Parts: sequence; structure tokens; C-alpha cells
Amino acid sequence: MAAAATALAIAAGALACRAATPSAPTIPPDVLLVTIDTLRADRLGAYGHRDAATPTIDSLAARGVRFAQAIAPTPLTLPSHASLFTGVTPMRHGVRENVGFVVGSAPATLAERFQSAGYATSAFISGFPLHRRFGLMRGFDHYDDQLTRGGDRARPAAVERRADETVAAVAAWLDQQTKEPMRPLFLWVHLFDPHAPYESPEPYASTFRTRPYDGEIAFTDAQVGALLQRVGQRRPGRDPIVAVTADHGEGLGEHGEPTHGLFVYDSTIRVPLIVAGPSVPAGRVVQSMVRLIDVAPTLLDLSGVPPLANVDGISLRPLLAQDRTSAGPPAQIESLFGWLCCGWAPLHARRDDAWKYIDAPRAELYDMAADPGETNNLAPSRAADASRLRRDLEAAMNAAPVPAQGQAPADARERLRSLGYVSGGGTTKPSRRDPKDVAELSVTIGQAIEVEDADPVRAAGMLSAVLRADPSNPLARRHLGIALMRQRKYADAGRVLNALIADGDSSTETLGLAADAAIEQGNLRDARSRLEMLIARDPDDTTVAMKLGILLVRSGEFDRAVTLFRAIVAREPGNTDALVDLGGALLGSGAAADAAGYFQQAIERGARGTLAWNGLAFARQQSGDRIGAAAAMRESLRIEPNQPDIIVALKNLDLR
Repeated sequence: MAAAATALAIAAGALACRAATPSAPTIPPDVLLVTIDTLRADRLGAYGHRDAATPTIDSLAARGVRFAQAIAPTPLTLPSHASLFTGVTPMRHGVRENVGFVVGSAPATLAERFQSAGYATSAFISGFPLHRRFGLMRGFDHYDDQLTRGGDRARPAAVERRADETVAAVAAWLDQQTKEPMRPLFLWVHLFDPHAPYESPEPYASTFRTRPYDGEIAFTDAQVGALLQRVGQRRPGRDPIVAVTADHGEGLGEHGEPTHGLFVYDSTIRVPLIVAGPSVPAGRVVQSMVRLIDVAPTLLDLSGVPPLANVDGISLRPLLAQDRTSAGPPAQIESLFGWLCCGWAPLHARRDDAWKYIDAPRAELYDMAADPGETNNLAPSRAADASRLRRDLEAAMNAAPVPAQGQAPADARERLRSLGYVSGGGTTKPSRRDPKDVAELSVTIGQAIEVEDADPVRAAGMLSAVLRADPSNPLARRHLGIALMRQRKYADAGRVLNALIADGDSSTETLGLAADAAIEQGNLRDARSRLEMLIARDPDDTTVAMKLGILLVRSGEFDRAVTLFRAIVAREPGNTDALVDLGGALLGSGAAADAAGYFQQAIERGARGTLAWNGLAFARQQSGDRIGAAAAMRESLRIEPNQPDIIVALKNLDLR
């Protein structure tokens, strides 16, 4: 273990400069930004965790500058990264949650600024919340979000990638770049592993059997070491600026929160921040509080690249050589998770070196030096301080413009749900309860969602119990509907979901579920009404368009169904279900020859069931190709011999 730690320390040290004072570079340096998802600062050895196994990051801290109090603006992945890359708070960039939001075309990003300065820009992503569809790919020449883990019942699609796979992808890409003239490089590597569920590979799983979160961090640290080695090997002669940080922490049961998202205590918003490289002194610890929104201005300043305009963050370069003598700007923090998912009160907070004020139905004020665990609420006894900080917080919130925001596609929401990210939709009857009072309900909802596919009866019981305590909770109501549908209690599910819609939830998820319940009950008119609303809202929603197209075919409206299916195929040429459905709609409209072409495409692109072969058979038959029809029927019967209708149809062709 000691030898491994030494090797990793050497790898980290090779990438750090030992300059005594910071100065602007004369040659643009490479910049490596590593963001580690869900990493609490106090779980690293450099931040005081005695049982940590994090030699790489600890060595980097020893050879660079460690910021002891770095604060994230929100305890959620997408909005926190959006703030990191734009240097502005969620109130200004408008991304307030992982589900349902997309980073807009403004403000400018760190990657765009490096790109405009002549840098090659490349990103490697390990978790679905940062997939390109959510907007952070702006400014990157190369954005690798090829996720690999998923495909099981808990995670039905690829939603993450293990750190070693991501580092291997970085190494492969760097190998390709060595054949071209070397430009300065901005490289962002996002590692997702410490995010729940904690599933580190061996030997970490066994070594940290009783501390699985620490095991994920130890594995990730080793991969950061491998990343530093590979960058050093493949970028010889370059001495990069290296920054390692996180988007948020993890509750680990503190304040009743097992993971993250609901609260804004330091357990989930204090993150590590370590910077090393040219113009960065070694072994310095900055005790003053800094913010994640300061990272982009700092990296640009250290690189000699022009700053982003109109940002909330500041460059920390002056702190690298000398601590500030006065307090820096306060951190604005928020979590709208409870509000957006459950109708509970939103949380906004203001934190500086001395105090944290949390604006909640029962306000909270903490002395961060005397009470870093935030266990002694001083708001009742120090009303004047609480009032002053509340006024400052309200002034900052009122000064922030309201940005326009795009909506995330529906299929993205399903992948996010498999990672534990959920939204509840709006309601005209929010309870506005203090999140402190409903922490246990939040945990129960999360547990119910985890088992709603495997054990929907149990999930329904848990959600019913939540609703007895919190009757208007939109998230619990929606997932009760899902649990009832999993039990094929479609009428009961429809009643739950339609009542939720009547109370103001017009979310894509709830309307889609209500449409599914109506279809299962044979109530096609109500189903179509819901789907028409959704397709008007988002014409590119493939899931909705497929369902609506099928209903149109069933009602004989073939021409409109063809239009819908053609649009899907144009967007997604490899969507074999859409190709088959387009063939079916064309066949119903009498365009048998065109239909045959689409059935053939579906088969060539991987459709292996009997539906495509049977469609091809009847399309060929209607086109007059009886021999081709018979061949398709025989192939269908080879796949599934028990098809009486196809057996009869084949006999009736009478090819003698």
C-alpha cells in the first residue's frame, strides 16, 4: 500500500508546480478539471478523514493549494455543474433541478471561453445527469458521454460509467491526439462512482465492506491517479493546471438525509477544492470560504485566458499566495428539490465564513466555527442576526433575472429516475411544509420508488402511508399510481392520477401515466386527449408520438399516423419499433409497396420478432409479390411456429 501511495504521489506531483507566488503564464498551460460526483470534503485524508484511502488527492493537495471551505450552490448534479461552468448561481442560469431542466444558450461557459482562446476542449462524462442533451456540451470539441452501466431492472438504460472505463476512454482519445500538432488542452473528466448505490469493484468492495461509500471514494482516487499518469505520459513537456472538486456531498444520515438533494447543510454542500500546477504554490491551505462559482474565473485567470463576463464568481488567484484579510463574497445556496417534487417549502440559504442562515418555515442560523455540524439553531436567540441575513438573502434573490429554460425530454426523465432523481410535478395544493418535518417521509418515498417495479404491493403500502401523513404530496401520488399500474389495477391508478391532474399537476410524466392507464382500460378517447396535449407541448417526444400514432392507426387515421412515424424515423433512423409502426400505418393506408420497404429496413436494422416479418409478408402480398410474401411468412413461422393465422395465410397463397 505504501508503494502504491508513493507512486500515485509521484504521478500527482509531476503535474504540480512548486512556484512560490502565482503569476500569469507566458505559454498557455493545459488545464485538467476533475469533478467527482457526490464527494464530501470530510471523506478525504487531506480534509481530516483518518480512515481515508485517498493518496492521490491527498498528494495533490500537499503539492498545491487546498481550500478548506468550498461551498456548492446546490446539492444536485446538473445545476451545480452549470454553476461551476458559468460562474453564476442557479438563480441566474435557471437550472434548478436535475429533472426537467436544460442549460440554456446563455450565459457563456468555461469551455466556450477556452475554446475561443484556441484551446482544444474535451469532456468525458460518467453520469447521465450531465449527458449532452442537458446543455453542458457547449464549447467542447469532443464530448464523450458514452455510458455503459445499466440495462438491468433497477437501471433500465445506460446511466453511468465506472471511473476506470472513463479514464480508459480519456487515454484512448489522448493517443489519437498525439498525431496532430499539440494545442493547449482543456480537459474535463467527471467521475460518478461515489454516487449511490455504492458498488465499488474488488478489492475495494471487500476492504470497505462496512464503509461502501468510502470504498467508492478510494476506488475513484486510484483512478484519478491513473488519469494523472496518463495525461503526463501523453502530454509530455506540458505542466497542466489541475483542479479537483465535487458538485455536492452526501448526507450519510446526518439531519435525517441518507443521500442528497433535500437539505442545504454542509454535509451536502461543502465540497473539496484542490488546485495545483503552474503558478500555484505547494502545500498551502486557504481557510477562507470560497464557492464553486469561483472555479471558472480562477482557472481562466491562471491560464491567462480572458474572463467570463457578468459572473457571480471571482478569481481565487490572489488567495493562492496569501489569504484574504477580509471576508470574501457570501455563498448563495438553494434546494428546490422538496418544492418541485413534493410541494414542500423551498430552501434558500446564505453562508459566509462565520454564519449560515437557512430561510425555511422555521428559520435556521448556525455559527459555522463553533457548530460545523449545524446542530444548534441560533435563529430564535439571535433574531437580529437572522433578520439581517434574511434581508441580504432576499436582496440577492430579488436581483437575479429570471432566465428562459428548455425542458428535458421524457426519456431522459426515466433514466434520471433510475438514479434516484425524481420530480413530482406542479400542484395547486402545495403543503409548503418545512423539509425538516418531513425528512422521514422523503426517505420512505425514496424507498418505495426503489421497490415499485420489483414489489409494487409493498411500494403502494408505503406510499399510502406517506399520503396519510402528507395528503397533497404530488410525488407520492404519482408513484402510487405507478405502483397500482404495476399491479394491473388500472382503474385505481387512473383515479389516483386523474385526481392529481385535477389538482394542477400537468407534468409530462403524470399526463403520460394517465394516458397509459386509460389505454389499459380501453378508454381510448381519454388516452388520446392526454397524448394530444403532450404532443402539442413537445412534438419531438418519441414516446408520446409512438403511443399517439398507434391510437391513430386503431381509429383508422392512417395519414396522420404516417406523419408522426415518419418524423420519428427521420430523427431516429435506427428505431426499429418506429420503422415497423410506420410500415403498419402505410399498409393500412394502402401504400403496400412503401410499407414493405420500411418493414425490410426494420429487419435489416435489428428487428427480430415476428411483427416485422408478418408486416413484410402482408405488404408483399398486397403488392402482388406472393413468392416474397411466402418467404417472409416462413421466416416468421421459423421464429414462432405457433401462429395459426400465419399458417392459414401461407396455405391460402397457393403457390402451386
